[in-house]
Order: sequence, then C-alpha cells, then structure tokens
Amino acid sequence: MGPDLEVDLRPGQSLLLPRGWVHNPHALDSDVRSIHLTFAIRERTPVWVAEKLVGGVIEKDAFRRFILPGDIGGHRLSQHVREVRQALVEHLAGLDVDDFAQSLHRAAVSEREYTT
Repeated sequence: MGPDLEVDLRPGQSLLLPRGWVHNPHALDSDVRSIHLTFAIRERTPVWVAEKLVGGVIEKDAFRRFILPGDIGGHRLSQHVREVRQALVEHLAGLDVDDFAQSLHRAAVSEREYTT
C-alpha cells in the first residue's frame, strides 16, 4: 500500500507530525539539502498520572504479597483482584493530593526517560 498522505514542502517550510506517525522524509532532488529533526517531547497524560499514583504503593505491604502460580486463574484470581482493588482505593483515599501534586511536578521536570 502507498502512503496515506504525501506532503511536498518548499524551502523554509516545516511540518510537525504528532508522536507515533510513521513517516519517510526525503528530498525529491538529490542536489537539494534537507534536514529531518526528531524532538521527543515528554507528554504528560492522565495515564502518566495514574502510573505515578499506582507506583506509590510499592512500599506498602498489601501490594508486595506474592500471588501463587496456582492462584492465577478463576475464582482465586478474581479474589486477589478484589483485594488489590480495595487496597488501592484505600491508598488513594488517604493520599494527600497537594503533596502528591508537588511530587508529580518534581517528577515532570526531572525525569529523563521517555515513556508513555
């Protein structure tokens, strides 16, 4: 299949593509110089906030218990899900939102890795 979209740019023009767009930039004339730059901008999304909220439970004993291989399935797994959900609800209910927002801000400006 061919491309969904073709864009021809003139000298001095630029094109911004959203993250995740597959593209194949090239100069049509081999004598013309062309520059292709990629900037990885750390996007902060509700999923990022949720990951940080959930990441905060790692030090709590309720989230560090093992789920035995025999419990991965059926009624036993459903019960583990219920227990973890309840523990997570309790954790979030006791969270100091303003304090968490401050730590989230610090993470937003200091994280060097590029994730979802």
